[in-house]
Amino acid sequence: MNVPRRVLGQLSLTLLIPLLVAACGAPAATAPQATTAPQANATAAPVAATIAAGPELTMWTWKVFHVPGLEAVAKNFEAKEGIKVKITAFNPDEVYRTKITTSAQSGDLPDILSYWSGGQWELAATDQLMEMTTDVDPAWKANFLSGTYEKSSTMTQSTYDTCQKDPKCTYKNIKVGQSFSVPYLAGQAFFVYANKDILTKAGLDPNKAPTTAEEWMDMMKTVKAKTGTPGFVTGEQNPDVLHYWLFNPMLMTSCGVEKYDAIYNGNLTFTDPCALNVFKWINEVQTNDLWMPNILQTNIDPADVAFSQGKAAFDLGGTYTLGFLVAQGMKTENLLSFAVPPLKGSAYSKLEVSAFALIDAMVTKNSKHQKEALSFIKFLNTPEQMALFAKTVGDFPAVKVPLDANKIGPVLLGLMSAFSDKSPFDTSKAQILDEPGKVLKLGLQQFITKETTPDELVKKIDAANKAAWDAKGGPLK
Repeated sequence: MNVPRRVLGQLSLTLLIPLLVAACGAPAATAPQATTAPQANATAAPVAATIAAGPELTMWTWKVFHVPGLEAVAKNFEAKEGIKVKITAFNPDEVYRTKITTSAQSGDLPDILSYWSGGQWELAATDQLMEMTTDVDPAWKANFLSGTYEKSSTMTQSTYDTCQKDPKCTYKNIKVGQSFSVPYLAGQAFFVYANKDILTKAGLDPNKAPTTAEEWMDMMKTVKAKTGTPGFVTGEQNPDVLHYWLFNPMLMTSCGVEKYDAIYNGNLTFTDPCALNVFKWINEVQTNDLWMPNILQTNIDPADVAFSQGKAAFDLGGTYTLGFLVAQGMKTENLLSFAVPPLKGSAYSKLEVSAFALIDAMVTKNSKHQKEALSFIKFLNTPEQMALFAKTVGDFPAVKVPLDANKIGPVLLGLMSAFSDKSPFDTSKAQILDEPGKVLKLGLQQFITKETTPDELVKKIDAANKAAWDAKGGPLK
């Protein structure tokens, strides 16, 4: 991909969507050849009797670990419609992009493509995709999680306006309201995973997630005291991680959206107790010696690998982390998931999380079986089939699926239970300017090296924030 895998952010809607799209760039194998996976066991979903055979469809993806889930759905589709769907994966990311480019030139694209949500406009603009605007009817739309189809699979006025103003935008010919794809994978950051075996060894209830940040801290302390295992790991080598995955969600719940915006936009300061208390909590992770050793030299993937190897009790990431952990050999029954919990006395009693589309499915213009391909995508988007896909691969669907552990698994149930149609981040108008943002990121890392304190850091951030807003003519109103 053009940006680092799982680069993250929560500044505004326009920033968050591409950053979360980047977040779904793995897990995947690294071999640059076409790959197919063994046929998945699709007995988890009932199927109809096989009918007369139809054409064989082809579908490409770059997500190797998604192949068993797609094949499970394809098996059910064949039983229902008599149409086979052959799933093939090409990876890594750039190999997949190149494969699509060369195949588009030679006219041998598959019937169905998986592609990064929001990236389909480039393909549509060069007449590679079948338009689906009138095919996605209200009943189909109702299947999607709020904030997915309507924000990334349909050309919005905002995306259109941004494109028209950008001289480098290559899809100026796409009109507002047009659609060429539908999402089937979604996600979000702000989630924590716990190793149940380690919690059990520490004498903690492995099935009880903390409801406050203080409870979470106490759990980490107990794990360290009783087992000697570090409490916390995440990709702290990436300076964005603590800022966007931990600090921002805790700041939002602690302060509420109005104060959150006012602080970042220069109308309030980070010395406000609702902000200062978040800095103090994060600093306590170090003062209690709860970080995994060498945390500042540990990036996102190595952090997840370390967690999967039992080197820490808790791992901070997102919905997409689950699939990676499963790919490393972790059993879902050994995982407890929960959203980043708020401090006691916060403005919000829990973090409300909304989903963003990450991967879309689309029918190619050169497909000789467009009707059948569209039928398969619609079948894939049903709640029953997406539940099967999600349980098979451990990844987060863009479709509303039954909140039933038997159908989607207990870990995905924990993730999905934290989602809501609206999040305070959806309405936030906060602008995080570069210079104060750099001071904040560095300061969070300096807690770990003991080079600064919360009281010292908030003064530095406030000074940088004031200078940055003064240079723009004053705080944002």
